[in-house]
Amino acid sequence: MKINIIFIIGVLLFSCSESKSRKPVNHGGVSALEKTVAINKLLFANEEKKMQAYMVLDTIHTYINSKKGFWYTYISKNKKGAKPVTGNKVVFEQDIVALDGTILYAKNTLGLRNYVVDKEHVIKGVKEGIKIMREGEVVKFLFSSFVSYRMNGDSARVIDSNEPIISTIKLIKINN
Repeated sequence: MKINIIFIIGVLLFSCSESKSRKPVNHGGVSALEKTVAINKLLFANEEKKMQAYMVLDTIHTYINSKKGFWYTYISKNKKGAKPVTGNKVVFEQDIVALDGTILYAKNTLGLRNYVVDKEHVIKGVKEGIKIMREGEVVKFLFSSFVSYRMNGDSARVIDSNEPIISTIKLIKINN
């Protein structure tokens, strides 16, 4: 009985003491987000080097940096006519080639594509690229994986993960 009373008194004494808040534990490490950002920067730099090497070898064309993750050059330029805007229905044809020249998707395989600008899903490179074109133009794009098929590749597994691609697009028609 004495032990129980001593135990109860001890518990009451310690439970009444002032509680101190705990400070957050700082492990001093790098967060998962910071690691992901660092990895993505390395991947993008590697892809940029590959695209730069391709452009150096392509002595026929001069490429323009879009500042949106891709480079482009005009194969056929039209100085007249409007560029598509949000809501326009466009018809285009496209082929997709690897940087080493391997044909991934031929334009006759893909066929004519219909797209409502900014209202339907297409890869970001095509979405942004279409908006710099005029009807009848043919543009060759070098898309980094960040504006094309990213780390997953395409659903048919023809385009690998983190693979930059070349896509030549002909804008056939713009409908309001």
